[in-house]
Amino acid sequence: MVTTPRSIIDSVVRSVCGRDVEGLVPLAGGGMNETYRVELAGDGAVVVRIARQDVPWFVDEAYLMTQARAVGVPTAEVLGLEHLEHDGELLSFSIQEFLPGRSLDTLIAELSAAELERVVLDAAEILARVHSVVLDDQRGIRHELRLPEEREVARVAGIVGDTLSPAAAAVVERGADFLYREVTTRATPPVSLVHGDFCPKNLLIHDGSVAGFIDWEFAGRTAPSYDFAQWELDAGDVLHDRLDLVRRGYARVADPESAEAGWTPAFAIDWALEKLGWRNPASPAQVRRCLDVIARYTGA
Repeated sequence: MVTTPRSIIDSVVRSVCGRDVEGLVPLAGGGMNETYRVELAGDGAVVVRIARQDVPWFVDEAYLMTQARAVGVPTAEVLGLEHLEHDGELLSFSIQEFLPGRSLDTLIAELSAAELERVVLDAAEILARVHSVVLDDQRGIRHELRLPEEREVARVAGIVGDTLSPAAAAVVERGADFLYREVTTRATPPVSLVHGDFCPKNLLIHDGSVAGFIDWEFAGRTAPSYDFAQWELDAGDVLHDRLDLVRRGYARVADPESAEAGWTPAFAIDWALEKLGWRNPASPAQVRRCLDVIARYTGA
């Protein structure tokens, strides 16, 4: 990844925070962006995220984070947004409050089964609060179920068949058939705010509690079942089969069955097919998980 010159970062942070930068530490994750913890002169720290896009970035993300925070979702305050040109590129900066903690995916091996269950239940309760936000505009990404295209399905099936087996390719085709039936025969699912990347890597844990939902770049409007499906595909070996915990925690605030409205299988298969077709191939573990989810929902 191209990195932004330190002098530019220093200048933007000084403009937003009114203080000099004493230290800069790259943070893991951050999706497609550069992400840093910035130590400020005197005391304190902020998080700086930098995107390279053709249009100003992070604007919708900041708005949706504010809406979520208003209903009790622990998420960072966005202190400022800056956009500037550098070497022919538009750089977008989001300067955010620093939230203490470690992401849940780095803690799983250190937590007891009871501790892990409690944290997931709490996170799911917070997820229900995210879904309670009713948006009155078109901010954020609209995650719509895609009608499978024959050429793309054949391409993905070919990749999986060459990598694994003809039987695995057949699972892909059954998944596409299932998704096609869901999209063409069922009424449009309910819509709410979704986090867009609900999984352990984006849950900050501090002193045993959920201290933050981070990385709202993919937040937007779609069915709540989108977030349930993300968990199934991306929660990792220990947790991706524990959607029961997510539903139990969610039920503290809202009815998970009504929220999902039977759409989780379709969103899970849609996301699995997308991952299987990535131009930069998914990891073997991701491929296996995608096929497992498709097979389970289609009876393959």
